[in-house]
Amino acid sequence: MRTSAPLALAPAILTHRGLSQTAETAPPPLPAPGADGWVSLINGRDFAGWYSMLQTSGKGIAEEKGMIMMEEEMLHIMGNEEGRFPAEGGYLATNQEFANVHIRVEYKWGVKRHAPRYTPKRDNGVLYGLVGEDKVWPTCVECQIEEGDVGDFFMLGGARGIQSQHGAGLFGSGINPLTGWPKPGSPGAAGAGRGGGRGASGPGRAGQTAAEPTGGRFVKDGNFELLDQWNTVEVIWQGDRAEHIVNGRTVNVATGIQQPDPRNPGQYIPLTRGKIAIEIEYAETWFRRIEVKALL
Repeated sequence: MRTSAPLALAPAILTHRGLSQTAETAPPPLPAPGADGWVSLINGRDFAGWYSMLQTSGKGIAEEKGMIMMEEEMLHIMGNEEGRFPAEGGYLATNQEFANVHIRVEYKWGVKRHAPRYTPKRDNGVLYGLVGEDKVWPTCVECQIEEGDVGDFFMLGGARGIQSQHGAGLFGSGINPLTGWPKPGSPGAAGAGRGGGRGASGPGRAGQTAAEPTGGRFVKDGNFELLDQWNTVEVIWQGDRAEHIVNGRTVNVATGIQQPDPRNPGQYIPLTRGKIAIEIEYAETWFRRIEVKALL
């Protein structure tokens, strides 16, 4: 099992302009990583560094009901006996916030399903940029983990963004898994994240109107999940931009990600840092890896 260290990240401080003062010059430091640069967020024994939130029961109850467990050094979600307790939606969230990180999880579906979702597609998700009040569902961005839909964006709790153009079915061109988007002015910076090839276009080109942020669902392009095997899902989250990768293929990119401004109702500010969470839905799911790596 990978070594886990206590998480001690600087909290986000939003100014009246909506900028994070501690993130303007550099992202908050991560704990000492392993030799490969990754920091495991689960220790395989308990939920140190995490808390649970359920839609009806609230905080700290999912553990008592056995809806989340650490078994065989893995996070086991909804492996509890069906029908013993009413199932609820919710999430398991980190206590600490993150910014400018590469997130990587490895998951596999179990066999148990809980009422009322006995036959719908099995569902889970990775939440990031979780800010504000804990509720189901909070303000955050979701990388969807659902049969047939892995890699979709869901902008939750008032979050919004702009899905990158992908006229040729290509996402993620020019984005480096180690460093993220190219620096402004560097080769390839102008088109990074956009699809390329036939019919590709992007906001701001001649004769086009710049796209406006929207909420809701941004559907991925490509289907690379393995229904009965382990899957690797990654998120490159840098500033107000994010890329979703499923088993090594980029399937979705969003930019201009925003959250409602808590100081100014009706206004928005960039969503650039927040907690990371794993959904508690109605299908048994195993996670053997949940980790982050600072973008260089």
